[in-house]
This record gives sequence, structure tokens and C-alpha cells, in this order.
Amino acid sequence: KACVDILAHPGLIKEADAKLASENSVILEITSRRGHSITNGHVACMAKRFDAKMVLNTDTHSPSDLISESMAKEIVLGAGLNSNDYKILKNNSKELLKKSFI
Repeated sequence: KACVDILAHPGLIKEADAKLASENSVILEITSRRGHSITNGHVACMAKRFDAKMVLNTDTHSPSDLISESMAKEIVLGAGLNSNDYKILKNNSKELLKKSFI
């Protein structure tokens, strides 16, 4: 099992790496961070193809990087995902937090 929980801003992740992430329960990040977010659609596609879990993350470096709930949903939809996927990403985040406090 992998020693990491999330692969942050995986960019143009290759199929083999997305498959490996899925096999090792490594979560792929959909990000709102400027610059990193341009590959969200590709990341979402690879995650769906290989059944890898995803979370939405802001990769916040300053308060201006924080986003609203409505913006979070827009980012997920903009990555080619749907409203149900958004709910799943939120749930994945909650599960990850629970794991962190156990």
C-alpha cells in the first residue's frame, strides 16, 4: 500500500500512473489553484477511466485562494464531471479527514 493519500495537482498524468494510483488507493486532486487547474479535465478523465478516487482541493497559499461552495461546484463541473461526482468528491474529502483523525 502506498504511503501517500493524495497526488496533488497531477497535471497530465499518464494512464499507467492513474491506474497505479487507483490500485494503491491514492486519491487524485482536482484543484482550484490557478495554473494547476488547467489539467483538471484530463485528471478527471484519467480518474474515471481507472476508477481512482478524487477530491477537490484549493491548494491555498493565501486567503485569496479560498473558494466558495458555488465556485467549488463550478470547478468540478468545468473539469467535465457532474453534480453527482461533486457529491462524491465532497464525501471523499470527508472520509479522508476522518482517516486523518483516527
